[in-house]
Amino acid sequence: MPHFVSPAKREQRPGGFTLVEVLVVMAIIGVTTGLALVAYEAVGRRGALQSAAFELQGVLGTARTRAASVGHPVWVVFYPAGGRGTLSTGNGAFLVVEDRQSAFARNPRGLFALPFTVDASGGTGGVSAIFYLEDYGKKVRFGALTPGSTDEFGAPFVGLAVQTCSFCAGTDGPSGAMGFYPDGSARFVDGTGRWISTTNQSLAFSSTQGRDQYLFAISGPSGYMATFSSDQT
Repeated sequence: MPHFVSPAKREQRPGGFTLVEVLVVMAIIGVTTGLALVAYEAVGRRGALQSAAFELQGVLGTARTRAASVGHPVWVVFYPAGGRGTLSTGNGAFLVVEDRQSAFARNPRGLFALPFTVDASGGTGGVSAIFYLEDYGKKVRFGALTPGSTDEFGAPFVGLAVQTCSFCAGTDGPSGAMGFYPDGSARFVDGTGRWISTTNQSLAFSSTQGRDQYLFAISGPSGYMATFSSDQT
């Protein structure tokens, strides 16, 4: 008697996937993973920059309020190219200095001779805190992506030019300082010890990949500070 194979059985195939199906799935996984990594990198970059910017914002705000409460100037000294063991090849650093006897208010040049060491003794004028931008995963540096631009700041700093550090100067790596006084005002001095008379000054942080920047503007007469985020992506 003839043996017939049913159509259903004739169309059956071994379980599993074909090579083409496997390759398609692998391609989809590869594309998805690549997109996820790009997004993760962007989030990490912006997160590090934002954290550094918020820390500087907090330091400046604290220095201003502390000067008013303790009755002596409090300085923030900036080294835009500083780092651990260097003044010229780092991502940037800044120091907080207590000027208990107002010595630096009389002769600010001494600010730039202070060692990168926290003065635990509480002397007449010593470094109370040190911050290195390299600590943010080496993703943040001092630097303006749009130097000279005058349309990045809002009120009351409209027209202020974007600069990495508008009051910094010096030959062994630029530096500058901002002093907050008990009356609420702020004064600026460059790394040579020269007072800067211009009313408003600016600073900038950026990502080391050169895609995002965070801008700071400070008013001398009032000590008021504002921050502006500028995404270049």
